[in-house]
Amino acid sequence: MDRKDDRSVPAFGALALLVLTVALMYGLGLSVAALYAAMHDLTMAAASGRIQRDLVVLTSIQLLAMGTALLVGLRAFDPDPPLGEALSLTPVRPLTLALCLAAGVCLQFPLAELSNALHAYVFGPDPLEQQLALQNMIEAHTPLQGVLVVVCLVALVPMAEELLFRGLFLFGLERRYGSGFALLLSACFFGVVHMGAAPAVYATVAGLLLGGLALVTRSVWPGIALHAAVNAVPVLLPERLIAIRGFNVPSALATHLSPWLVWPPLLLGIALLASVRRIEYASRA
Repeated sequence: MDRKDDRSVPAFGALALLVLTVALMYGLGLSVAALYAAMHDLTMAAASGRIQRDLVVLTSIQLLAMGTALLVGLRAFDPDPPLGEALSLTPVRPLTLALCLAAGVCLQFPLAELSNALHAYVFGPDPLEQQLALQNMIEAHTPLQGVLVVVCLVALVPMAEELLFRGLFLFGLERRYGSGFALLLSACFFGVVHMGAAPAVYATVAGLLLGGLALVTRSVWPGIALHAAVNAVPVLLPERLIAIRGFNVPSALATHLSPWLVWPPLLLGIALLASVRRIEYASRA
């Protein structure tokens, strides 16, 4: 067996790492809630509610869980190459990164409308209390909060998710099964880890987009850029700055974005990603 095959990730191995990630996220969440409950004389339910509204704690739990899965996966399936090679941290052109950042900004609204459609026609709207809690968690009310939200949602979370789901899963599965199966399975795994029916479908679609970008560029950096830009839009456009129904205004009823905020950005985002594809293919010609 050649070196390329030695570095592949079997499907059952990727599934085991996914189970490990989810188990650690649940386990760490329960452990932190139990500790918080003991320190503040609260019930587990009340402590869990507090934890679920703390972005820094949730991000820390996610980083620990995904970081552990990454380390285990690299140790088990790809122990020899340098870290940059093992996780496809291949440098790309600055223009490629700039185009991916712009595409991520454009695609946030179409993806948000996909979530709206799922809630309106399939799963029903999230409880208003849950929407308000999420809004409060990602909106910055002080400069320190602003820094923490940006670091967590725009830097750390995209980096961790892209390294695990594209760097390890996608490229590792591709070496064994080919790009089509690897793209589909890694996207489904990305959906599963987001938990909840609507988020899982939304994240699976996003995973197909991010995975396709990684396969075209042969690097995780463009996906990190696009992922960061998608996450940055709701952080930079809170309701108190500009209220957009279907995007940042909580509602007990399912709402939709204006078509002008969906179709033009979608077409522009597709055009930007097509430009990335042309640039990357031309550079290899």
